Amino acid sequence: MYANTGRVLKVDLTAGTTETIELEEETYRRYIGGGGLAAKLLLDLGDIEAGPLDPEAVLIFATGPMAMTGMHGTSRFSAGARSPLTGIWGQSSCGGNFGPELKRCGFDAVVLQGRAAQPVYLMITEWTAALLPAWRMWGMDTFETTGFLKKRHGRRYKVLAIGPASENGVPFGSITNDCAHHFGRAGMGTVMGSKNLKAIVASGGGRPELADPEGFRELWDGTLRPRIEESIFCRTVQAFGTAANMEMKMMEGDVPTRNWSRGTWMEAPRTLSGIAMSDTIRTGTRGCRGCAVKCKPVVRVDEGRYRMPETPGPEYETIAAFGTMLMNPSLEAVAVANDLCNRLGMDTMTCGSTIAWAMDCYEAGILRPEDYEGVKLEWGGIDEVLELLPRIAAREGKLARLLAMGSRAAAAEVGGGSERFLTDSKGLEAPMHDPRCNWGDGLAYAVSVRGACHVSNLMFLLEWGAVEYPELGLDMILKEQSTEHKALGTAVTSDLGAIFNSACWCEFPATALTIPQLVEAFNTVAGYGYDIETMMEAGARIWHLQRCLGFLWGATGEDDRLGERIMTPTGDGMIAGSVPDMGTMLREFYELRGLRPDGRPTAETLERFGLKSVAGLMLDGARGS
Repeated sequence: MYANTGRVLKVDLTAGTTETIELEEETYRRYIGGGGLAAKLLLDLGDIEAGPLDPEAVLIFATGPMAMTGMHGTSRFSAGARSPLTGIWGQSSCGGNFGPELKRCGFDAVVLQGRAAQPVYLMITEWTAALLPAWRMWGMDTFETTGFLKKRHGRRYKVLAIGPASENGVPFGSITNDCAHHFGRAGMGTVMGSKNLKAIVASGGGRPELADPEGFRELWDGTLRPRIEESIFCRTVQAFGTAANMEMKMMEGDVPTRNWSRGTWMEAPRTLSGIAMSDTIRTGTRGCRGCAVKCKPVVRVDEGRYRMPETPGPEYETIAAFGTMLMNPSLEAVAVANDLCNRLGMDTMTCGSTIAWAMDCYEAGILRPEDYEGVKLEWGGIDEVLELLPRIAAREGKLARLLAMGSRAAAAEVGGGSERFLTDSKGLEAPMHDPRCNWGDGLAYAVSVRGACHVSNLMFLLEWGAVEYPELGLDMILKEQSTEHKALGTAVTSDLGAIFNSACWCEFPATALTIPQLVEAFNTVAGYGYDIETMMEAGARIWHLQRCLGFLWGATGEDDRLGERIMTPTGDGMIAGSVPDMGTMLREFYELRGLRPDGRPTAETLERFGLKSVAGLMLDGARGS
């Protein structure tokens, strides 16, 4: 076996035991690694009937076959579980150092099940693992926990840590890797906290063998590395971070503003963009292990009420969530909100979106200050938000407990028409790109396997004209506010998204490559023996499996929709009057994917991808062989 170790570490937290499970090479060829392998392991080793926070529920961390190759963007790894926020398949991806380190320890994945009687942390070294007491760390934030463990075990150990939000059951709790990288979405930290698992540390010295070392070296040095390092897209995010194009996107109407109720806000590019950050608070950049793109900003605020020491800075999504969504023009305040969420262990996208929902509810009189400790959240009131964040993590006070539920659950609690301000799909709040600008984004959000997501597929890059894949029939010009080709684009890029999230290959450098180059990379590294058809078939298999997990946990085709606020036209900007035609796009998408009109996969479709056992589960509603 090449690139992969063939070994999975399984940890029973209730019993306090560990064991090693060996996988067949064909499993990797069919499910690649990362998110695909995590879904397969959950199906095979987990309890499908377990609730997200039940002890029987499993949480899986999985690396990809490209880890340890040194290719830009391949140090990412995946976490998968049933999400406490959405109730369906939850998947999150993280960069940094831990993924390659897990591979160096001799494991491709870690499967966690059960619940420890007292707080513990997991220490993984080469071929071994042990559970150790963590009671001294319980209550620490993620940065404090990381520092504590590195002081105890040494700087060479890579650390995953949760914060108070996950300990307290906030359903959008995150997991932090070495303070600078995060599993942000879908509440993977909360699942970890429910198991009384405070942290995981890892340090190893192994290195998997490549299938064709010389062929890989020639491919990397001669083709892939030059393409990535010369890519305009990669060089732009390296220079200005992920908010590099905020100016242009704000003019187009792509940046959600005032909880998606406005089509433009021209103050935002001047104060909140990547260029503004580089001119003001950014002190440098960092990257994930081995990646030359270095897209992550480092910031410091030297004076004023938002003064803060040097720390990892906010990405585009966070800038929008705590900036444009709340009508807050202060980049310094966004940086403070980002730092607080990172330390407390909360997803900035769900947190900011839920607060924006609450601001709409206050303005509409649905939430009244006298009912919520006298607190009133008003547009632009970022200081009140910053004071509220620690209380949300602690679930302290009536308003904080409401916001700690996430927007959809909070709206169900409040009622009174508050659902008209929701911006989610399947309970996961939407990313910060407006489907009323690019209709394909709307379809992509709606059919994403984890809820509204733009990195489960590459539709947003395809619509922007940043990528094209002629080998897959995707070399057409796409009109923004049109249904033409959007179903095809979403179907194909959903498979590509599954491939990248399973290879654990960051989309920034990976999208600089052609489809034949991706195939060659898999074959020289892992020896999968792919051609274009079999690689894309693996992506489709993973997508269908993850979608089926959602259906097994209660999702239906009725959930393939966008929050009402997104489906309400704005009266200003270039998107004025635009609403994506979801009905047409969904019908076309279902047909292309071999789904029934109600969105369920047919038995024939599942059997075509070797998912006959899953087809049986879909029919029986219970686990089968």
